[in-house]
Amino acid sequence: MEVVLAQAAGFCYGVKRACQVAFEAAQTHPGGVSSLGPIIHNPQMVARLAEAGLKVIGDLEQAPVGAVLIRSHGVPPEVFGELRRRGFEVVDATCPLVQRAQRLAESLAAEGYRVVVVGEPEHPEVKALVAWADAGRKPDAPGAAVVQTFADAAALSRAKRIGVVAQTTQLEEEYARLVGELLKCADELKVYNTICDATAKRQRAMLDLLGEVEGMVVVGGRNSANTTRLYERCREMRVRAWHIETAEELEPAWFAGMRRVGVTAGASTPDWIIEEVVERLRNLAKLRGGDLPSFHGDGPGGGALTTAEDGCTHMIYDMGSSFMRWLVDTQGGIDTYRAVVEELKRGVTLDQALETATGQS
Repeated sequence: MEVVLAQAAGFCYGVKRACQVAFEAAQTHPGGVSSLGPIIHNPQMVARLAEAGLKVIGDLEQAPVGAVLIRSHGVPPEVFGELRRRGFEVVDATCPLVQRAQRLAESLAAEGYRVVVVGEPEHPEVKALVAWADAGRKPDAPGAAVVQTFADAAALSRAKRIGVVAQTTQLEEEYARLVGELLKCADELKVYNTICDATAKRQRAMLDLLGEVEGMVVVGGRNSANTTRLYERCREMRVRAWHIETAEELEPAWFAGMRRVGVTAGASTPDWIIEEVVERLRNLAKLRGGDLPSFHGDGPGGGALTTAEDGCTHMIYDMGSSFMRWLVDTQGGIDTYRAVVEELKRGVTLDQALETATGQS
């Protein structure tokens, strides 16, 4: 089985910058730094930053005295004022492209447009965009609206002038279609393309790869909007796909009979997680490359072994490949696995096979 990584996958500039800012802030503030919400939507990276000294808080009441980091998705403008009023040092890790969208939303409102944000209503970036737009509008002007679907657009009250910005991780074609629907709601429509080019590149690279593979592994946080969109696009294209956060979630049974599998990752997925996934897949491919037998019955880590009546051995993956994983990851790799197989063919017990294969006495 060949494993192919999409040409564009993983960290975008804004996320990479935010993580660098966070690590530097943790190093230069011995008393610790608080992040107002997770800095990015990747639990594994957030955990690493926590080890470095970055504490995630839900609101300012939880922040100790010191520095507060603004995450990559940005925050409403009033949060900056409140932080300074309370005497916090502000470390701004907002993605520059998100900042651009915020400025445009604010300026559209100041020019008298009713601002429409195309995106997910509950996403922190969208909430912040709405707040920036409302900060720029005149007192008697209507507040900003969020549109995610055609139904949302159709339900929007008609306005003379509408200005549109997008959540930076939106799909380009979806944005274009919704803008077309919004044309019916206004005499004048002013639209800015605020979609991140890196997000679009990851989508295009995955689409290019979809026609060449039999399955796609999408790597990234389950709370990551852009990663979820990559996975959903695979399903729309009727390609078998799996959304995982780490290599440990991979199950060999998923790839039975496949000759080529693709890997892509969202813009908030760090390189080290992608590399672990690709390595795990390639190890599984090597194990499948020969006439490797498999097992069933009770074995280490939940995998189960026995010897078949004809003297050959067979592996049945109950709940995945825990036995194979255990051997490959902790007992010396593929060579150890092969050695255990050969010992079991001789009719010895599993314990004896493991002792011989690993050189234990």
